[in-house]
Amino acid sequence: MTSVPSAEERVDALLESRRKLLGVIDAERHRWRATSAGIEELGDKLARLRDHPDASEQLKAVLTGAGLRALQARISELLDLQGHAAARFSRTTVNLGVSGQARVGKSTLLQSLSGLTADQIPSGSGIPVTAVRSRIYHSPGPARATVRLHTVGSFLDESVRPYHAQLGLTSAPATLEEFASWRYPEEVEDSRMPLLQRVKAAQQGLWSFRQDLVGGEREVALDQLRAYVAYPTQADVDSGRPARRYLAVREARIECPFPHAGVGRLGIADLPGLGEIAAEAERQHVAGLRHDVDAVLLVKRPLEGMAYFGAADARALALLDEARGLVRRTGDFVFIVVNRGKGEPESLAAALHGHLTSEVNAGMPGRHFTVLEADAADPASVGEHLLAPLLAALAERLPVMDGDIIAGLTERAEAVERSVLAEIATLEAALAALRGHTAAPAEDLEARTKALREDIAADLAEIVAGLRSEAAAEHEDTDFVAAVQTAYEELRGWIARGLGTAYGNGAPEAAPDAGSLREQWCAEQLKAMRVHRNAAPVASAELNRIRVEIGRRFSSVDAYFEQRVRQLHHGVAQALSRHTGLLVSDDGASDGPAPPVDGNAWLTRLRGLLDAGFEPCPALSAAIGELLSVRLDYRTQLHPRIRAELNGLNLEVRDPATGQMRSQIAVEVSPGGVEELYDFIALRAEQAAYRTCTALLRDSVVPALVLYAAVEQFEDTLIRSGAAEREYRRLARTYRNELWPGRYQGLGSEHARFAAVTRACRDVERAVRGTAPGHEMGETG
Repeated sequence: MTSVPSAEERVDALLESRRKLLGVIDAERHRWRATSAGIEELGDKLARLRDHPDASEQLKAVLTGAGLRALQARISELLDLQGHAAARFSRTTVNLGVSGQARVGKSTLLQSLSGLTADQIPSGSGIPVTAVRSRIYHSPGPARATVRLHTVGSFLDESVRPYHAQLGLTSAPATLEEFASWRYPEEVEDSRMPLLQRVKAAQQGLWSFRQDLVGGEREVALDQLRAYVAYPTQADVDSGRPARRYLAVREARIECPFPHAGVGRLGIADLPGLGEIAAEAERQHVAGLRHDVDAVLLVKRPLEGMAYFGAADARALALLDEARGLVRRTGDFVFIVVNRGKGEPESLAAALHGHLTSEVNAGMPGRHFTVLEADAADPASVGEHLLAPLLAALAERLPVMDGDIIAGLTERAEAVERSVLAEIATLEAALAALRGHTAAPAEDLEARTKALREDIAADLAEIVAGLRSEAAAEHEDTDFVAAVQTAYEELRGWIARGLGTAYGNGAPEAAPDAGSLREQWCAEQLKAMRVHRNAAPVASAELNRIRVEIGRRFSSVDAYFEQRVRQLHHGVAQALSRHTGLLVSDDGASDGPAPPVDGNAWLTRLRGLLDAGFEPCPALSAAIGELLSVRLDYRTQLHPRIRAELNGLNLEVRDPATGQMRSQIAVEVSPGGVEELYDFIALRAEQAAYRTCTALLRDSVVPALVLYAAVEQFEDTLIRSGAAEREYRRLARTYRNELWPGRYQGLGSEHARFAAVTRACRDVERAVRGTAPGHEMGETG
């Protein structure tokens, strides 16, 4: 019979399953970061178009970018929610927040839950005690406490300036010295007087905590923790100079063994704030709850004058309702705990339960909120009557709340996506309506287009002719020959230095002489021959190693090949740039054409403009794409041609007379035999290196042939393909102001800045749909 999992086991399973949700959240965060970046880029392009000297007032009015700024704010909010959800789903604990007004036994309950004492979680009567949010986690090891401290800047920003704002003061201190000497008013309106007293108390207590405003974390002995997390006692206040060290603390973390079973994955957050009068205390309380805890225990106590659900409780519940965030039901998030101590009148407890039923549960117990009752001062009562039913309820409802959060994020994301797509559609429609086309004499534009094509054809023909001449049999590539010969000489040195023994791989001047390296190789290989009682494994392994090394050494010519391809791209870019005006220069905003520094980058940008123009030129773009994809390297073009020259570096070869495989060498296992083997391998290595070098030099014309074929195909496609003439006209109409600066005035659809905005709109649309390059659900290139 299958056993029913306990509540603790179900909570453990929940925490593990949460991690699967992280992938969903991370993919969405990636999508919205990409969308935000795209909108920012679009805003920049709009600003550039708006700032063009020929932009009309109507165009400037359309291109304010106000809609984009509003979208960025919504995306920022969405990313913030997704970040909190990611933090929630990556937690390894179920976190409970414990809250309530003063005198209800909140601190006492925390002590019973955690096993800590009043020295670590101070309790008191009549006045608030907890000053700092504390997190308490079960840990089987020794108890320890860590406080996270303010810096001077964060203390002034988060603890002082809010008081100044609520007091209506027009400025605030920028340094601790200014705060220490700040002259506060003696009187304010009655409702603000408590705020004034608090900020003045912080000023008077600065002596006690300014040395702690250093940021970072600090481990604190448990018996000293109270000073860091609690308000001063009344006795301290009466002394006239109370210490207020808690003002330097942002948060405390305590790890200790809890006195209850089944709490290994439980965390508790002690949350101050309800019923306090500190500046923005209640809002900070809500911020401390949202996304950071899985459920909140709202503590009530049936005391005389408090055994009812009053206005303060209703305000607290409203704050907690706000704190639930995307969780749909407040009752899933908030549990009401009645702290009923021994000896307290039954009538008051009954009155409180009755009022809770009528006021928060609409006359039906448990209808909206679960009400639990326990004696906060009795750990056994807390374990049985609070923890056990609470964990069981959480095991049921936490998956529901997690589902609410995913659904809520999805709904918000879909709403923002609709708004983004609508804004892009509106922008594109407005631009389309405003696109003017400054009329140009058709004959003039046609003549210039014809000349553009002819001029480019002439310059490309010169590049083709140069490569054709270089590829002719009587012209060898001297740079390629030098690269091959350099690789060959280095390989010969490697062979001479002990066939690459340990010392032979070092710098030649630092290596022992060739005789010593030969002796070292022979000594090492003789040991291996004796292990195998055979020379064949050693011979085979060494011949294989040397064959691989020869191939690797000659692949060093790839550096030369890369340089040749860069030179080709640079030459083509130079030729095209002489005839394209300002087209490939900062969206047409440059004062003049600049020669391309990086030919590959220049051609890539030109291709992007051909694709993104008001009238795209796909055939011309494809021609550039093919040229950019030209690959020239040793492994692809040359290694297959010289592979046969390395066949001599196999132990077994085919006998031409018999057609059978035979071993090239067999030696005895002895010092004489290993020396014979060395000479054989060194000779074969020398022969293979020489033959490989000779074969490569015979093919010295291959690089030029490859480049010649590539650029000839490029020139043919760019000038004479079926679509070339039509696409040159498109290019001229789309970018006439950039191709011939000053010839055709006006900002029309053909301007590069219009094209840049169009391209940015498409990028945003792809990003928000999840099809931008690099997105997990989209294209990969």
